[in-house]
Amino acid sequence: MEQLKQQSSGTDWTVDEECDLCRITYSIYSNFPPMPHAQALNAETGEFFPFDRVRKMKSGYAMAEALGYAWACNCRGRKAAPKFEELEQYFELVDAKTKAPVEGMTYRLSSDGQCLVDHASLAGGRTRAFSLMRHPNLTFVAWREGDVR
Repeated sequence: MEQLKQQSSGTDWTVDEECDLCRITYSIYSNFPPMPHAQALNAETGEFFPFDRVRKMKSGYAMAEALGYAWACNCRGRKAAPKFEELEQYFELVDAKTKAPVEGMTYRLSSDGQCLVDHASLAGGRTRAFSLMRHPNLTFVAWREGDVR
């Protein structure tokens, strides 16, 4: 069977030097017929672009990057994305008309019935940040002192 050649940075290297993701991506998209009106979707950004641009790329990694899943590539020493990315969540209060941060509010944050923060003041309209892995069900309540909650 004939071995496909991919190009990167002006040098040729074979499919054997690619990870499965890049190799399969290249073998699928490089064999598509011309489709001048078709659109492809970048999974990370949600942007559409001409599909023929993907078909003409010279490597599976370039195709995966254009389609928004190059983060999963683990070939040629590229660092893969971490398995569990530590994401933090915070709440921000802004004025609906001016979009300026709301000051002078007191808030409470709880997660699954456990109080994490009580009677704290918003700093720049924001609450403290908490890990989504440890606290996936954050509840936020804000009020002005003296007002009914």
